[in-house]
Amino acid sequence: MNTIKLSSFIAMTAIVSMVLILHMAPTLLIAMLIYLLAKRLGDKLTLKMPEKLARILAAVLITAAIISMLTSAGIFISKTLGNEQNLAGLAAKLGESVNDIKNDLPPTLLAYLPENMLSLNSSVSDLIKEHTRELGVAGKEGLHTFAHILLAVVIALLLSIGKFSPLAKAQPFAKAMRERIQLFGKAFENIVFAQIKISAINTLLTGIFLLIVLPHFGIELPYNKTLVLVTFFAGLLPVIGNLISNTIITVISIGVSFKVAIAALVFLVAVHKLEYFINAKIIGTKINAAAWELLLALLIMESLFGITGLLIAPILYAYIKSELLLAKLI
Repeated sequence: MNTIKLSSFIAMTAIVSMVLILHMAPTLLIAMLIYLLAKRLGDKLTLKMPEKLARILAAVLITAAIISMLTSAGIFISKTLGNEQNLAGLAAKLGESVNDIKNDLPPTLLAYLPENMLSLNSSVSDLIKEHTRELGVAGKEGLHTFAHILLAVVIALLLSIGKFSPLAKAQPFAKAMRERIQLFGKAFENIVFAQIKISAINTLLTGIFLLIVLPHFGIELPYNKTLVLVTFFAGLLPVIGNLISNTIITVISIGVSFKVAIAALVFLVAVHKLEYFINAKIIGTKINAAAWELLLALLIMESLFGITGLLIAPILYAYIKSELLLAKLI
C-alpha cells in the first residue's frame, strides 16, 4: 500500500472518529441522504436540460419536498397521536401492562416465574421517569442539533449543485480520498434504501395486523396507531429495531389479555422470520452480510458510542467490508 492511499485511510478514520465522538451521526446521515437524492434527481433532469440548470432545479425541488414532508409529518403525527395516543401514554401503558402480567397468566405458569419478574412495574416506572428526564435534556439540545442538521442540509444541497473534476484528473491524495468517500457513500446508499424498504414492508404487515385483523375480531389494541409509527421508525435500525417494536407490541398486548398477547407474539415471530428472508434478499445481496454480522456490529458500536454508534454501525460495517473486498483481503 502506497503512502498516499494509507494517508487517505488515516484521514477517513479521523473523519469517522470525529463524527462518532461529537455525536454527529444523525447530521452526517441526513446530509448524505439529501445529497444522494439531489444528485440522483439532478442526473435524471440532466437528460432533459443543461446540467447546471438541472442541478439547481433538483436542489430547489428537494428543498420544497423537505419543507412539505416536515409540515405534513407534523400535522399527521399531531392528529394521529392526539392527546391520548402519545408516546408518554404508551410508556405509561407499558408499565401498567407489566404490572398486569400476573393477573393474566395462568396460575400454573405463574408459579414458575421468578419473583423479580412479577415486580417489574416499579422498575419500568423508574425507567420511564429516568428517560423522561433524559428527554427533557434532549429537548434543550434539540435546537442545537436542529441547527447542525440545517447547516448540513444546506452544505449537501450546495455540494449537489457543484461540479467536480473527473476522478481521473484529480490530484493523487484527492483521488484517493474521493475513492474512500465514494465507497462510503455507496455503503450508505445500499444500507439506508434497503432498510427503508424492509421497514416499510414490516410496518405494512404490522399495520394490517393491528388496525385491520385485530379490530375484525373485536379487539382494539391501545395505542395501535402509535405502535405502527414506532414500528416504522424502530425498523430503520437493522435487525434490532424489529426486536424493539415486537417487544413493545407484545407487552401492550398482555395488558389486553393473555390470548391477544399470544396471538400478537405468534404473528410478530412470523414477521420476524420473514424479515430474515427480506434481509437476505435486500441487504444480504447488496453487501454480502448475514443478519448476525449486522447485529454484532450494532452491539459493538452501541457499547462504544451509544445511539450514535448504533446509527452508523451498519453503514460503517458495509463500508469496511467493501474496502476489504476491494483490497481482495476477504
